[in-house]
Parts: sequence; structure tokens; C-alpha cells
Amino acid sequence: MHRILVALDGSPESEQILDEVERVGGGQVSIDLLHVLPKNGQEVPNLGLNVEDVAQEYLRKVAARLTKHTVRTFIWRGEPEEEIPRAASHLKVDLIAMTTHARKGLSHLLLGSVAEAVVRNSSTPVLLTRPDVARPRKPLERILVPIDDSAPSREVFGSVRNLVADSGAEVILFQVVVPVLVADPVTGFTPIGIPQPLPDPAPRLEEFARQLARAGLRTRAVVASGDAADQILDHAQSLDADLIAMATAGRKGLSRFVIGSVAEKVVRRMDRPVLLHRIAPKTDAGSQVQEVHAQGTD
Repeated sequence: MHRILVALDGSPESEQILDEVERVGGGQVSIDLLHVLPKNGQEVPNLGLNVEDVAQEYLRKVAARLTKHTVRTFIWRGEPEEEIPRAASHLKVDLIAMTTHARKGLSHLLLGSVAEAVVRNSSTPVLLTRPDVARPRKPLERILVPIDDSAPSREVFGSVRNLVADSGAEVILFQVVVPVLVADPVTGFTPIGIPQPLPDPAPRLEEFARQLARAGLRTRAVVASGDAADQILDHAQSLDADLIAMATAGRKGLSRFVIGSVAEKVVRRMDRPVLLHRIAPKTDAGSQVQEVHAQGTD
């Protein structure tokens, strides 16, 4: 992890991502601070001040707080959901970091829709936190990595290896066995399972953990059963993970474990930072994904 792009909008809420940037990046990472201004408008209303001067002064003050890092500041114009991914590509950063929120009422950069658009539009992994997520200030020690049996879900390990290289954190491989429920043919709404032999994902998950261990990563495997998002959030809490890192397709078409809907549920309900790695489109196109179910098939 050499360079992180931090998207800021001038609010204290957006600056809360800085603690996580320092945690995941360590003392050696370089930080690029980005503020996106609207395309039009040159002066602050009623003050006669140039908005770029105001933005630059704001970024300068934030940069002055990051004394352990090499910091650059950038002001771009346009729509945040377009300019943030474009800046990440242009500046060749390893990670985008920003605060998100799942409800209206805060500035546009904090809205969940913008964060979602950034994840969808960027090939760079995105680290997200919410303004109301408060975590202890301690080094990155434990990363929960939800995966399934598909190769695309494991693409997140490029980002995870970068994090572990800087922190030496433990990697917890986590797989959820998702039950398939159908409507009761009599009542029409009572869910019942379709009894079939249960595929056990543990052997393959443990073998993958051993492969990562041979590559020098501290790993262990954990399997759970139930709703994917619920289990991810519950186990992140019970295992005291400092970070959830997972792949997202950003569109429909893959197993529900890696499609955007699960990632969106996790982000909306997260009580700790989440790193999302968008699956490359070229991988999406040719993948044949099999989902592990506790009972039955779709």
C-alpha cells in the first residue's frame, strides 16, 4: 500500500476516514487529498472569495494534521462519483478512502449513492466508513474476508495482501452457507427448505487458508450458515475484526455472495470499516459461479 486517495468534501464527517487511512496504510503510505468542486461557480456567495482558494486552504489545514505522511492536495471540478475514480486512475493510487452515509441530509459526497457509484466506476479498491462508526485507535490486527467458491470472490486478496504486508494482520477466511427457502405450497408464504445433502465448504476453505499460510499470511478459516450479510456483520463483531474486506461485482449476474446487494447491505449496516474490491469486468463475463446452499438449489 503505497498511495491512498482520500476524498473530502469539507465536512468533519468526511474527515473521519482519516483515522482508518492511518490504520490501514501505516506510517509510510503517501496520501493524496482530493476535493471535488462543481463545474460552475467561482466565488463563495456573499463573501467574494474564490472557491478554489477556500478549498485549497481547507486541504492545507487537513494535510498539516497528517505529519507522519507525505501528502499532496488536489482540487478537481465535476461530479464526485465521476471525478473520484478518474483521479484515482490518474494518480495511480492503491486505494480510495471516503466516508459514506446511507441516508439523506449530509453533503452529497457522504451519500451512499455516491459511494456506490465510486465502487461501480473504479477499478481501485474503496475503503468506506460511516460518520457514526467509532473504532478504537489501534493497529490493524484482524481482517475478515468473506468469500465463496467462485474465483471472482477471491480477487479481493490483491488488496488484502497489500494491507497485510504493511500491518502483519491476521486474515480470517469466512464463508457462508446460504439456505435456499421456497414458499409452502399450501400456505403460499411460509418458507420451507428443500432437503438435499449439504455441501461442506470447510475442506476447500481450509486448504485455501493453508495455501495462504505457505505464502506467509497468518490465516484461519471460519464457516457459518444463514443470511450472508447477517453472518458477515455478526462474525465481524464476534471475531473483533478491524476491517471487512470483500469483493463486489457491482452488478447482478454472479452468486449473491459477491453481487452488490450483499456488499450494500454490509455497508449500510456496518459497525466497522469495509473495503470493497470491484470484480474486474473481464472476469465477470466468463465466470461460471456455483453457490453453496444449505438446502436445495435455486
